[in-house]
Amino acid sequence: MLKPSIKENKIPNQYLSPLFCLLFVSLLHCGGDGYDKNKSKSNDLYTAILLSLPKAEENLPQPAMNTVEITVGDTKYTKTLGVCRGDLNVNGNDNIMVPGNDQTLPLFYLHKVDFTATTNVFLTPQGPTFIFNIDMPGGGGYDPAVVCETKILENSTTIYDIQVKNCAVDKIFGAVTPPTNTISFRARCTKGL
Repeated sequence: MLKPSIKENKIPNQYLSPLFCLLFVSLLHCGGDGYDKNKSKSNDLYTAILLSLPKAEENLPQPAMNTVEITVGDTKYTKTLGVCRGDLNVNGNDNIMVPGNDQTLPLFYLHKVDFTATTNVFLTPQGPTFIFNIDMPGGGGYDPAVVCETKILENSTTIYDIQVKNCAVDKIFGAVTPPTNTISFRARCTKGL
């Protein structure tokens, strides 16, 4: 018995999504309202579609080399970094922080930095790596209340650029000024400083 030769006309899946999008836009555009008439329903739908698109996450502004830009609540600070070095946890002195002679507040400390990590980096209050705390004017300080996602923007042989946005924090002790529950920072430094 012979089977008839039938060619199946299948559209590859990779073309279906763009095809449906084009069809959808065409239907919106040809709403039948006529030329020069109010197309508020179409415009409302376009607006809803555009607002639902994911927004690209912006980085914090790039600070000058060997500085950290810190935002505590709504208050912004710029601090000079004095340390940006480590020996890959040989002695636990892998730090990014203000220099030891800088006693102006706030003081910025990022201890046990793993300078080899480029992804899956998180700030913690206790470790094992990327231990963060900040001492504030008027006494007291902050450290992360939870693990905070961190973005390494550059990790070359000479430059380290790290960013944290809206890290939930707890006060370490006492009343802290300014009071807040979030801190953001971006630190950019020359390795070996």
